[in-house]
Amino acid sequence: MQKIYKYLMFIPALFLFTQCNEVLEQDVYSSIEMDVLYDSQTAAEVGITGCYNRFFNEAAYSQLILYFQVSTDDVKQPSGWAFQLKDRTQLTPNPSSGGGFNTPWARMYTAVANINLFLEKVAEIPDDKFSGNRKAELLAEGHFLRGISYYYLSMQWGDVPLILELKTGGPEDNDVPKTPRAQVMEQVKADLAIAARDLPDVLTNYSDDPETNMRKGRASKWAAKAYLARIALMEDNMDDALALSNEIINSGLYPLATKWRSIFEEPMNSSESIFEQQNDYSPGFFGSGLFGWFMGHVFQISDELYTVFDTADELKVTQGKDIRWEFMYGKHPWSSNIAIRKHVPPRGYNLGGIEQLNFVLIRATELYFNKHEIQIEQNYEANKQAALDFLNMIRARTKDMEWVNPWWPVPDGAVGIPLLTMADVDTKEKMIQAIRDEKRREMVYEDGMRWFDLLRWDKEYAKQITNSATDDHLFLPYPEDEVLRNQELVQNPAYQ
Repeated sequence: MQKIYKYLMFIPALFLFTQCNEVLEQDVYSSIEMDVLYDSQTAAEVGITGCYNRFFNEAAYSQLILYFQVSTDDVKQPSGWAFQLKDRTQLTPNPSSGGGFNTPWARMYTAVANINLFLEKVAEIPDDKFSGNRKAELLAEGHFLRGISYYYLSMQWGDVPLILELKTGGPEDNDVPKTPRAQVMEQVKADLAIAARDLPDVLTNYSDDPETNMRKGRASKWAAKAYLARIALMEDNMDDALALSNEIINSGLYPLATKWRSIFEEPMNSSESIFEQQNDYSPGFFGSGLFGWFMGHVFQISDELYTVFDTADELKVTQGKDIRWEFMYGKHPWSSNIAIRKHVPPRGYNLGGIEQLNFVLIRATELYFNKHEIQIEQNYEANKQAALDFLNMIRARTKDMEWVNPWWPVPDGAVGIPLLTMADVDTKEKMIQAIRDEKRREMVYEDGMRWFDLLRWDKEYAKQITNSATDDHLFLPYPEDEVLRNQELVQNPAYQ
């Protein structure tokens, strides 16, 4: 269960929630009318917490990340229903098991409904009910969450219904046609622009406790700009992507971690983390759900990804070289399969080991990769030394002689990998490939990064590894029951 986004359950027309003394100091209500709920800053703070909770639900954002990752060449074709993600010609709107795509679609649109209600109701609260600039900040947090909700929806389904107000009427309100993906992205950028304008560098009214850093777990000016940079790069708007990346880097707020594993070891919230989901141990499910959905026993590291790292033995147990591999490749707590452990701490299951670790959505290293990829594309000769220096800085922190591998009986430490020389990257094409390879190793299994990059770098290859006959196959089918309910929603032509 999430530390920040906890204990608040929303539904569009009636809100049911329970109290956690760590978050709220107020009476507990079994239900509360909407016009009563949104009448003060305190109520608005409760509301925004509920919006975060909905977005980070284990069957919303977290399950979508499973779909992005399993689609890539970094994951072996899994058993079970999700194998269809690797064979889009066999993909159906409702796979026979595994819940299909209905759940994350519904959960993400539930999050959007809550955010739309939040934005509507908080705007109506008189300004004098808020301290300082908090009303504008709360509304900006809502716009940020709506923006990234539609970002992930559109990256997964392409054209999607764009709903910007709470639907409270009859069944006819369900009839909303899909909006072209380009138009959805324009709304995403508009929402993120509001967040970038009205949010401060960091929301100081939240705790920056190293274990549960509510500041990194909430929206900020820089988190909004980081998503805008990613989108600009995707849209081939190189000037904006470079300017935004440089702005974030030059802010000085997110220095790169000197020890790579500090990004993912407890308590996480490293210096370079910009936006990070905060998870906590509980007797419930898997916190964010990442281990349950993705790091579970049916999904394994692909053989191809293994060869991308600097291999050292045939057993594939350890390389003894790159801490990024050593940290990631370990035993599964209840399966004979090897686990993808990048998001799992060494603690056991009974101690919350598979649910307490955070999940990093955006970190500064991504912005550096953006910057150097763009600069090399624009002018190789002028920027090759800076790009080489960056790559070697990233490669240098693969050495970690203090690492004690908890999974395998191997010598302590990771000795590191060789630095690149200019001879290794003496053409623009070699440098671009070096940047892409290093980004893959550095950011493997983070957010939807590999899938997003494949769509941008080589769509034909993305179609090949997913057996996609057309570009439309690169997006998922709409859930069949959603098409039946929504008379205006026409199925993705790849799955009609």
